[in-house]
Amino acid sequence: MVDINNPQGILAAVKCGDLYSNHPLKAKEEYRLLVQKYHPDRNKETMAEDVFLKIRDLYAQAEILFESGQWEESNVIEFKTKEDKFKRLKFIKEFPFELGQQYVASSVVVYVLEAEHKRYFENAIKRVSSLRYENQAMEDEFERYFPKFIDKFETAEGKWVLVIKKTKDLVRLHDLLDYYLGRIEPRHVAWMLSRLGNICCYLDYNGLVHNGISLENCFVSPENHAIALFGGWWYCVGQGEKMLGTQKQIYDVMGPLTKTNKTGSITTDLESIKLIGRVLLNKAQVPDSYQAWLEKGAADSARKEFLRWNKVLRNSYGVRKFMRMEVGEKEVYSL
Repeated sequence: MVDINNPQGILAAVKCGDLYSNHPLKAKEEYRLLVQKYHPDRNKETMAEDVFLKIRDLYAQAEILFESGQWEESNVIEFKTKEDKFKRLKFIKEFPFELGQQYVASSVVVYVLEAEHKRYFENAIKRVSSLRYENQAMEDEFERYFPKFIDKFETAEGKWVLVIKKTKDLVRLHDLLDYYLGRIEPRHVAWMLSRLGNICCYLDYNGLVHNGISLENCFVSPENHAIALFGGWWYCVGQGEKMLGTQKQIYDVMGPLTKTNKTGSITTDLESIKLIGRVLLNKAQVPDSYQAWLEKGAADSARKEFLRWNKVLRNSYGVRKFMRMEVGEKEVYSL
């Protein structure tokens, strides 16, 4: 809800639920307090009259909705499942993607796939559940980078919903890039590329190709220098298996042979990572070996590429140092 001490925030409110609680008596008391604070006869601030009108209009809207039982609130979506159960989500941001809609909240990421994409929904669940680990140490290291489905269901209208657990320190990589106005400092990009390369090594170990490693599907923790790959699993296939699809920007960097054969190849994921690096840097000046690696074609195995990258890092920056990134969910999403 809006901060009632912020007149501009009140003016920006769109729905009655942005200002009032979803309970008639509580909303009435909130309205009374707001009127006391912003009535032009008491408040001589220049914005007071406009704020008062907004308060009054939204309360009138609230009374109508209380009567009809149809409450409205910004950044809230309610799902009705096929079993006639209701699930409510308060989200921070929503984004369209090629198969449906994505919702980012503090504790979850939700993907809603359109009805015709059932096979992608099922493939995501299948591929994530198939991930294997050589030992407990490997599991402890990698499982936090991949989706943990806390709910999955079909809606009454036939859409397919995946609910993935998320920690507050994780923000969508695309949103982090927007926060930095389209360019991230090269040393920070370097640790992100290292984390993605590590994920690729694990996928290669499992014989998988993700086919969806992108700014939209990766979530980054600036605080902990970690990256989680939450989206895109609907495109994941075994190496050598027929591809199910990919995003356009990934298709554009796929090798000619992969495009011809239309089969899963780890080089697709490796080229996707290099693409991410180029986009995050946005032509920023980097050491020559760094730039050469970004432009060179990917190796035929994730391990080979990771070894190449480690050599590039040593040549570019010497001994690794932890660089703090003073930004998080609050800053990125203006909370």
